[in-house]
Amino acid sequence: RVIPLSNFSSIREIIGEPDFNHYNGLRSIMLSASIDDEITSTGEVMKEALLQLNLDEKFPSVRAISEGGAKETMKSMASFKQAFVMAIFGIFLLLVLLFNSYTQPLLILSAIPFSVIGVIWAFFLHGETLSFFAILGVLALVGVIVNDSLVLVSHLNYLKDKTLEKLTVHQWIVKGAKDRLRAVVLTSLTTLAGIIPLAYGIGGTDYILQPMALALGYGLLFGTLMTLVLLPCLYLMNYEFVSWISRLKKTDA
Repeated sequence: RVIPLSNFSSIREIIGEPDFNHYNGLRSIMLSASIDDEITSTGEVMKEALLQLNLDEKFPSVRAISEGGAKETMKSMASFKQAFVMAIFGIFLLLVLLFNSYTQPLLILSAIPFSVIGVIWAFFLHGETLSFFAILGVLALVGVIVNDSLVLVSHLNYLKDKTLEKLTVHQWIVKGAKDRLRAVVLTSLTTLAGIIPLAYGIGGTDYILQPMALALGYGLLFGTLMTLVLLPCLYLMNYEFVSWISRLKKTDA
């Protein structure tokens, strides 16, 4: 049977002896907390905590070291930066080989910053934190958003070779944008149709995949709109610039 401790002992509360912890030979204090991922992220909490503590001014000899989830988040962010740069560089090299040009790949990649603007606005309007999983969605967005630009630029190049003598520059650029309007819009809409239910938890909520879907969906939506509006303008500017350089070379020769 169970015997209560009070039958053979007396219990009282006292203040325990203080512990002196050390880290690499230096006195240390450990602060721990649990983070509600539905409200905020580890990175945001650490950023705000260090801002409130203001160790550099109040305690110059004290330094803060992140462990646990905060440390893993910092490692993940460092890995993400490397992956993002490698993805951009890899896409750029492939486009250079495809178009035999250094300027047209830059036109195609110009859709990426526009799509990132859409992600930032989406999370701001939804009151969501741009968590690590949302940033992974941005990384996936990089590979998706260039498809629309690739389709449009390829068609514009085709029209330039076939109709340059029949149409003016403005006419075949407008024609190319109109020809590929349906293909670009339908490609993006079909992708959004599969992502939006996950982003809003329709049929079940997944707090890991939801921010990824939200970033991918709204980034694709905003990036597609900017591609249809701004990319033809940028293409025209690039065409005029290349033509101007060619005329200068002929004049010098």
